[in-house]
This record gives sequence, C-alpha cells and structure tokens, in this order.
Amino acid sequence: LNHFAAVEISGEAEPLRSIRCDGGDGGDGGDASLPLTSLHRILPAITLGYGLCDILEGLDLGRDFLIHATALVIVMGTCCELGYSHTVTPMLIMEISSIWLNLSSANFISETTSVVFQLLFASSFFVIRILIVPYIWLEWVLTLMREEREGHAICFHWSFKYFVIVFGIIFNGLNFYWMYKIIRKIKRKLSGKEKMAEADLKDR
Repeated sequence: LNHFAAVEISGEAEPLRSIRCDGGDGGDGGDASLPLTSLHRILPAITLGYGLCDILEGLDLGRDFLIHATALVIVMGTCCELGYSHTVTPMLIMEISSIWLNLSSANFISETTSVVFQLLFASSFFVIRILIVPYIWLEWVLTLMREEREGHAICFHWSFKYFVIVFGIIFNGLNFYWMYKIIRKIKRKLSGKEKMAEADLKDR
C-alpha cells in the first residue's frame, strides 16, 4: 500500500521511514521519524477529541460503544503525548466507514437512500477495517521487529512496540466484533425482523 504515497513525498516507504531514525539511507536523517505531512500530526488530535465525545455518547449507547471509544482515546492520547501521532494516522482510514453510518441515520433522507448508505457502510467497513487495517498494523509490527533484529536505530521507546501490539489486537478484535454485529443486522433485515431503515447497530 506504500501508506498513501509516502515514497512520492519522502523518497522512502512507510512504515520504514517512521521506524528508522537514520532515514534508511545510512545518513543522519534525524527527521525521518517526524510526521510525513502536517495532517499526520493534526488528524490524530482531532480523532482524540472525537473519541472523547464518543465516550460521552457511549454512556447512553451502551458498553460496546463505551469500550470502543475508551480504547480510541487511550491510543490517540498516548500517541499524541509521546509525539508518535504520525504512526497511527494511516489507521484513520477506518473512519471512512463511519461517514456512511452517520449519513444512513440522517432524518432528511429517504428510506432507499438510507439503505444505500448502509450498504456502503457495511462494504467499506469490511474492506477497510477487516482487510486493510490489520494488514497495515501487522506490517508495522513486523517491520519494527525486523529492524530491531538487524540492529537499526529505532525512533521509538522500547515499550511502544508492546503498546502497538496490545492495542492493535484489541482494536482489530473490536472491529471483528462489530463486523459480526453488522452481519447479524443484515440477516435481521433480510428476514424481515427489522426495518430496512434502521441504521444503528443495537441488538433488537
């Protein structure tokens, strides 16, 4: 995936550019661990605020939403505080599916439009959160472990690797759990047990 045109911007692919303190060229490229673009620093901070709002909503929406929002805040807050926010930015493509979910429950659209948005949500959720994001996470972990094994300088505190592994497992597990709920919801709609316009993920 090249993590979204990293080579064209910096001359080196991600996640290698972020992991190697020497920029991967044997030089003194100490800025190799800096954010690739300004958005790599800004977007995680915005997502942190989004997560805090989700925690408040989770108090009403239930434990599942609250756990997901809490995990999001921990990850974004930790990465922003440590100055590693750019490492998690590629993962934020997950939020694309949330756009369709929010649009599907809008009260100014027709039922047919709502169903279309729900289909877009389910398909984008599967492609991005079940296929692409686990791949990006695993690639990051394996690249870091390979660089350590080969003796390259690493731009992260030694404990960050374990943080990424633990919360990667948690987040990917949550995404698979939500995918399971989406499949159950699709089955309820097809069986007529639930109205097609119902767009939330609550069990009924």
